[in-house]
Amino acid sequence: MRQNQLILISKDSATDYSGMALGDTLTESLWDTTKNHTLHIILREPSLLELARRKDPGVIAFCEQLLHSEDQECWFSALKALEVLSTYDAAQRLLILCGSSGTGDRKIVINVLARVLTSSQREGFRRLLRSIITPGELDVSGWTATALRVLEAVCYDLGITISDSTGQLTEIITPVQYDTQKRSEKVS
Repeated sequence: MRQNQLILISKDSATDYSGMALGDTLTESLWDTTKNHTLHIILREPSLLELARRKDPGVIAFCEQLLHSEDQECWFSALKALEVLSTYDAAQRLLILCGSSGTGDRKIVINVLARVLTSSQREGFRRLLRSIITPGELDVSGWTATALRVLEAVCYDLGITISDSTGQLTEIITPVQYDTQKRSEKVS
């Protein structure tokens, strides 16, 4: 690895948070389970994720409670739910969380945010990336095309070269899942 190089790693497997088993469950029953604090968060999480998949408007408020909990598993469940919710408001909440998190937590939140990022949040994301990007390795599995383009611009600004896991320098970020999309953008 060269001194000023960022190696992008992209894994094929993506976490599937689809709630196939809970798809027929009534929303009220899902909320009853989600709000049942006698159950550990791991047991409530599938219901919360199903509510997020359904884009229930109460999910963000519930995630706020989880983010302020002392339990780290609650914090991670809130991140998963915001990722599954994948709305403008969820991405905005992740942006705010990034800004107020410590360095270690910021990297985790940025990775979640990058999987739901839209063009309307790219400037805030760019500022956050500038604060953490350093030469080394970065897992970009599941990142949106917008997030990858912002990463490319930040690396260019910082003078960091980008390569894939095989060591090939890249002019445009093209992990396997985005390769054909980028080629079609060049042709258009």
